[in-house]
Amino acid sequence: MRNAWGLTWYPPERKLDAERMRRPPLPHTADRRWAWFLDVDGTLLEIEANPDLVTADPGLLDLLDDLCRHYGGAVALISGRSLEQLDRIFGDLRLTAAASHGLQQRLPDGTRIDRASGVPAGSHRRIAEFADRHPGLVVERKPFSVGLHYRARPELEPAVLEAMEKIHSELDNDVRLMRGKMVVEIMPAGANKGSAIRSLMEAGPFTGRLPVFVGDDVTDEHGFEVVNELGGISVRVGSIAGSAAQWQLESVADLRAWLRACVTHRKGKE
Repeated sequence: MRNAWGLTWYPPERKLDAERMRRPPLPHTADRRWAWFLDVDGTLLEIEANPDLVTADPGLLDLLDDLCRHYGGAVALISGRSLEQLDRIFGDLRLTAAASHGLQQRLPDGTRIDRASGVPAGSHRRIAEFADRHPGLVVERKPFSVGLHYRARPELEPAVLEAMEKIHSELDNDVRLMRGKMVVEIMPAGANKGSAIRSLMEAGPFTGRLPVFVGDDVTDEHGFEVVNELGGISVRVGSIAGSAAQWQLESVADLRAWLRACVTHRKGKE
């Protein structure tokens, strides 16, 4: 059975092998030199059929604020959402962030960096027209990308994939198609959570710390790989076959419990 915090560990030298998993004690020592990189949807917050309905509850806001205070401000959101969406979700808590899969960044000093141009406007229109013909699909338009969510209509997955692949095939090589949990997104080819984490690790207060990245989706795999390369801690929420993550937490609730435990441990050391 899994340990008290719902943590399962996978050795870093191999991919997921469920039959050979090992479950050591949670790394609750929570060194003050850790630097936290946290995905949002499906990680800190449950996924909603409509992404516009997602908002951070007071308990999460307090938890993240505590995490910042006890880890020297080395806490960043790493998300496919835009900065504007993250600020709507988290309100006055303006954390360091790599948004739009790293194409938008807000540095610790508040400086904002945009690293790419957007997907052609014609793609937005065609995706919206397809969604209009299939009630229940949700188009998420961001500054640099556009996603099509089908969580409310899972039976439409084959049609969604076919439509998005066709639209993508007619674009140039500067864009790519990315699949996530019940969503398909067209975005600039340079979008990568791993490179975003690597970039933020060069900025204070992250420099010289041990990176800890938590995600839940295939879109987080580049982040896991980079953190492993840097000798850090990679954790996934939920099950993803073939994941590069070294550790697993079963649910959003388990992650929050782990973060609270890490904060409590640091409080006891100060």
